[in-house]
Formats: sequence, structure tokens, C-alpha cells
Amino acid sequence: MSSSAVKSDGMPLMTPEELASSKPQPMKTLTMMGAATAIGTSIAFGLSFFTTSPATERAISVAAEYNLAPLFLSGVVLAKAVAWVNFYPLAYKSGVMKRKSGNLRANMHVYKVLSSENEDESKAAKVVLCEDGNEGKYNRANRSLTHMTETIAGQVITTLLAGVVYPTATLVCTIGWATGRIMHQCGYAEKGYGSHGTGFALSTLASEVVSGLVLVAAAKTAMATE
Repeated sequence: MSSSAVKSDGMPLMTPEELASSKPQPMKTLTMMGAATAIGTSIAFGLSFFTTSPATERAISVAAEYNLAPLFLSGVVLAKAVAWVNFYPLAYKSGVMKRKSGNLRANMHVYKVLSSENEDESKAAKVVLCEDGNEGKYNRANRSLTHMTETIAGQVITTLLAGVVYPTATLVCTIGWATGRIMHQCGYAEKGYGSHGTGFALSTLASEVVSGLVLVAAAKTAMATE
């Protein structure tokens, strides 16, 4: 990052337009989440069609007997709430660092150095993660770990619910999710910001498909209950 692109505190210099955009846009976030859900559910419907078995039909019958469609939907709602909470900070992040800020974007928090001689927070030196050498790789590997723990709750509950009805399809998705998470961590740690993108896309797609399988199970259960 060139010196002309940073402020006196070492952080990226943001334009007035970039700062103005650094606020949550609920409708944009909902649109993105809705699109991801639509794609995942479409793939899930195809998987459910090809992996349906007599055991699947029995599971749907039992779920219908106990009126479990609301439980399936609860799992999806939980997963989407977790996704929302993870997306929300990104709006503010755009007012702190740029998309081209590289490994700086691995920082989940930005700290300042307290000094009695410098009461102006905008000029106080900021504390961020080391980017170079093994320290940088260690920090980014842990950032990937934290990202996984941030989203794991929704993944676990939808995997359990989907697996009851569509175990084979859920296994395929779980393998895809696990592969994506490993790619995310290795790419982030070894090559830096941007190299984790493929793993992120794969794990996110797998998560959306599992969520879609739960929606399909909920719909079939509801229809069987009537």
C-alpha cells in the first residue's frame, strides 16, 4: 500500500463516497441472501429428486405424523439469522478498508494506541494483525477458523435436519462444505487475501444446498400432513 493511499494513522485513505456507503443496506442484504437461497434450493430440489428412496418416504411420513415441518423451517430461520449477522458488519468494513486492501481485511477488529499526548482518535496509531512471514500465515489461518465458527451453528442444525430425510445428498454437501473450508483456510494462510475465495464459494454453496434440502423436506412434510 503506497504512502499516498494511507492516513496518518496507517489505515487506508477513504474517499467521501466510500465513507458515505459504509452503512447497512438491509434490502440489498436480503436480496443477496434471497438469491443465494433460491440457487441453493434449486440445486437441493434436484438432489432430492435423484436421492429419494423408500427410506426418504418413511422419514417424511414420520415427520408429517409429528408435524415437524415447523421444526425444519426453524432450522432454516436459524441458519439465515446466522448468515445475516455475518453479513451485517461488512457494510461498516467498507468505510474502514478497501476491497483492494489485501491482507488488512483479515482484521476483525482495529485497535488504537492510547496516548496522553494524542487525544485525537483519528490520528492515533492503529493496531492491526501482522501480515508477513509465519506470523501472517498464523493470523490468517486463525481468521479462517474464526469465520468457520461464526457460521457453524446454522450448518450443524441444517445438516442434522436434512440428513434425517436426505442422508446421501447431505453427505455430498457436507463433503463439499468441508473441502471448501479447508481450501479457504489453506488459501488464506499460504497466499493471502483473495486466495480464499474459491473455498468460500464452495462452502457457501454447500451450506445453501443443505438449507435448501431442509426447505424441500419442510414442504413435503407440510403437504403430507394435510
